[in-house]
Amino acid sequence: MVKVLAIVVVLGALAALVLWELPRFYERPIGGTVAAQQAAYQRGDYEGQLRALEPLKAVKPDAYLYLRGFALLELGRLQEAEACLRQSLAMEKDRSLRAVAESELGHVLLEQRRYPEAIASFESSIADWPQRGGGHRGIAEALLRQGVQPDEALRQAQQATEIDQGNTSFSAEVRDLNVGSSLATLAWAEAVNAGGAAEVEGLLSKAFALCPESNVPTRARVLYCAGRAYSALGKSEESAQEFEAAASLDPKGNYGRLAKAAKP
Repeated sequence: MVKVLAIVVVLGALAALVLWELPRFYERPIGGTVAAQQAAYQRGDYEGQLRALEPLKAVKPDAYLYLRGFALLELGRLQEAEACLRQSLAMEKDRSLRAVAESELGHVLLEQRRYPEAIASFESSIADWPQRGGGHRGIAEALLRQGVQPDEALRQAQQATEIDQGNTSFSAEVRDLNVGSSLATLAWAEAVNAGGAAEVEGLLSKAFALCPESNVPTRARVLYCAGRAYSALGKSEESAQEFEAAASLDPKGNYGRLAKAAKP
């Protein structure tokens, strides 16, 4: 069962996409617990996600720890999130599952502006699962957030997109979410690298089509990337609209907070 879980559990960028396909790989009643926390995550109810996770603590502590880390990141409880993810990594031996936790840890470190550590964590995730685009997407975002090495950020975003588009091991729904997240990051990177407005908007259009509002945190990520892309293009009105939409959609989540802080 663990081997099967390792193949399917990682769902990309926001590493939090891992929540989508976990339930089918656990016995009942564990599967019901995972499904409940997944539903809470999907609608942006991160406190509810934490509550739903509690029955998992005694029976599957490694999964409990990294899923709790996902929720705590969304809530901005970064020190707690880091502690959970590091504990999970200390327990987990499977390389694919380690890649999940390493990628999410990278995002926690990114929010703490510990950029070298974040990039190192994303690189570890790539080493553990090279066929996954999330680590490359994380590195691209880390560079874009700092405003450094724009050409490398673009290269990493392109690589993330290519990997996600070519990955046939996930369900169509999960693949779409991964590809959409990578396309949004690529749009941001293209805009920073003086890409044309038509090209950037084309990438964003594809990203929005793949990441519906029913998945609140993923859609908020795409909206935030769109805001940053429009800002880089000098389109301040469009940028403000995207940031406002992200903050309104996911006010308690990580990208909703980032968007609110970025609004002019």
